[in-house]
Amino acid sequence: MLQAAVFNDRRLRLRYRHGRDAQVRSYTLDPYGLVSKTGIWYLIADHREKPMMFRADRMLSATVTEDPVQRRSGVELAELWETLRDVVDNVPAPVSVTVKVQRPMLAKFLALHGAELAAPPQEPADAESTDPVQLEVRFHSLGWAEQLLLFGPAVEVLEPAELREALVRRAQETIALYDGAPAG
Repeated sequence: MLQAAVFNDRRLRLRYRHGRDAQVRSYTLDPYGLVSKTGIWYLIADHREKPMMFRADRMLSATVTEDPVQRRSGVELAELWETLRDVVDNVPAPVSVTVKVQRPMLAKFLALHGAELAAPPQEPADAESTDPVQLEVRFHSLGWAEQLLLFGPAVEVLEPAELREALVRRAQETIALYDGAPAG
C-alpha cells in the first residue's frame, strides 16, 4: 500500500499507533517515499504540509486514495529524511535495561521492542540452542519499561535493580487483586 501510494502519486489514509504514548491516530498523508534505517522501514510524508515520519511496523491500516498527492514544491525526500532522522536520533533514551528473553518469545519481543535495542541480538553458535537471549533495551523512563511485565516469566529484567523492584511491586499488587476474593 505504501509503495503504491508513493509510486502512483496518491494520498494515503493511515491509522497509526504512536510509540511515545501508544495513542492511535488517523492521518491523511502526502507521501514522499520510504526509507529503511537499521532494518526498520519509515514512511516520510507531509500531514497538513508538515513533514512527519511513520514507522511501518506501527501502522494499523493504510488505504491509498484516489486523491492526487499534494507535495510541497521543491521539497525532496532526502532533505526531509535528514531533518526527521536527526530529530529521532537525538531523542534521549535515559534508561538502559538488560533483559533475558526466553527463545520461544524472542520473535514477539523483537517485533514489539526491536527499535529500542541497543544492539542486534547475537546469534548463538549452536543453531539448535534453546538458551535465553540477553539483550540491552533502552526506554524513555522506568515507568515505560514496566510494560516488560506483560511478558510474564518469558522476559526477566536483569538490570537496573530499581526496575526489578518496581516489577515485583506491580506483580504483588496484581496478586493481591486476584488472591482470594471472587469477582463480583
